[in-house]
Formats: sequence, structure tokens, C-alpha cells
Amino acid sequence: MGLDAVHRYAMVPPGKLLRPSLMLHAALAVGGELGAVLPAAVGIEGAHVGSLLHDDIIDRDTQRRGRAALHTEFGPAQAVVAGNALFFSWFAALSECRRLGVPADRVERAMAVQAEAGVAICRGAFDELAMRGDLELGVGAYVAMARAKTAVLLAAACRMGAVLGGGDAPTTELLGDFGDHLGICFQIRDDVLPYDPIAARAMGKPSDSDVRNRRPTLPVLIAHRRADPKSRAALRHALLDETEPELALCRIRAVLERTGALDTAHAMADDYARRARELLTRLPATAHVAHVRALALLTRPAH
Repeated sequence: MGLDAVHRYAMVPPGKLLRPSLMLHAALAVGGELGAVLPAAVGIEGAHVGSLLHDDIIDRDTQRRGRAALHTEFGPAQAVVAGNALFFSWFAALSECRRLGVPADRVERAMAVQAEAGVAICRGAFDELAMRGDLELGVGAYVAMARAKTAVLLAAACRMGAVLGGGDAPTTELLGDFGDHLGICFQIRDDVLPYDPIAARAMGKPSDSDVRNRRPTLPVLIAHRRADPKSRAALRHALLDETEPELALCRIRAVLERTGALDTAHAMADDYARRARELLTRLPATAHVAHVRALALLTRPAH
């Protein structure tokens, strides 16, 4: 029951592995060596999982990936420490890349990207906490939060892969912009899932988490802006005052359907995915670029 056992529980079986996949394919797209970059890819997945351990404690979620959340299984103190260790393991992984032959200057530049991303992610999570219960937020404020909370790490995965693989500055920035657009798309899709009854059953985590935490996600903000006074009042009550999360979720779903907010949110996600794919048309049409482009399709709903 030591730290290694806790980490094994957190990381196995894995999730989508989107971030390490982005890093590896970005490195290969610029001519890098798979083996030399692989430790950093493992490290970024560890950092992502570490953030999920902390998120589950903050949100009081008891499930993750279809089973008990780590803080429920081992205790919140153990989950905090395990998450912290996974963050540090990301830096240790970069040192391993250096040992495997990645030049020191590339490792140094990748570490700068990594550190900046870590601070930005914490800022995004902090801003999300401050937004709780605020239905007057504009879409711009939501996108800024989504960029910091989610897109920054996907962009960092692409940039770090390109840097470690030896890509030039323009290609590195282009791949980073791809990750940024993809990350915002991914966050929008994730925020829509709880309000889709079919998709919600397959989430592997509580579908009422956003409602319990009074989180004004994009579809809710769109609906609040469009709704008539009666529906707006119902939405506000469901998110801020309703004591039964499942009942609140049903009431919010009804307002989202009446206002067409879900369709609009899906359309915004589609637009970010389209812009992400268009960026890659500026790169040579290699198999590895095609793999990166294919990852943008993973954000599409399963039905």
C-alpha cells in the first residue's frame, strides 16, 4: 500500500492518453526519436493524472473512470501526496530524456514550456473556483478559463514534443496552437456530456458534479443568456438553490433543450476542432502529421 501502489491504482488502466499521444506524434512529426521522448510522454500523463486526483478532492467526486476515486479508496491525504509526486515525476522524466540523448538545450526549452504550463493550469483551476455560481459570465471568460485549465496542457504536450524532437520555432508554435484549439474543443465536449442522458451514463464519473459544484459551464451560460425570464429563474434556482443534484440536472437539461444551448455548444466545439485541423495543413503531409490530425477527431461524440 505504498506510494507506488497508489500511483498504479491512479494510472492503470489508463484514460484516453491524449496528452502523451500528442507529445509523441508531435516529436515524430518533426523527425524526433520515439524512445528518447517517451519518458516525457509518460511524465505528462502522470502530471495529468495528478491533477485529476486533486480535482476529485476539490469537487468531492467519489468516482473516476468507472471506479472509486483515489481519495475515496486510499484517503484524501494520500491522494494529495500522490498527486504532488506525479507532478514532480514529470520533471524527472525530462532528465531521463537527456540521458537518452536529447540535447541539453532542447530539454531546457521543454522544461520552460512545462513550468509555464503548470502555473497556467493552476491559475485556470483557481479562476474556475472563483466562477462558481456566476451565471453572468460571458463566453469569453469561459473560453479563457477553459484555455488555462485544459488547453494549456494539450498545447504544452505538442510544443514539448516538437522541441524535444528538434522542430524549428514556427513548427513548434503551430503545433502548440493546434493543441490550444483542440484543448478548448475537448473542454467544451466534456462540459456538454453531463447534459446528454446517453453520454452521461458512459462518463465513468458523477454526471452531477458540475451541478453540485455550481459550475456555470458553456451550455449553461448560453442557455442563461437566451432564456426567457421564467426559464432563466428556473436555471438559476436549479444551479444555485436546488438541494437535489439529480433533480437540478433534469431541470437544467430541460432549459438547455428549449434554448438550443447544447447544439450551439457542439457547434463551437466543432469550430475549434476544424480550426485545429486546418492548422496542420501548413505542415508536410506525413503519416505522423496525419496521426496528430486524427486525434482531433477523438473529441467527437460517440453518437
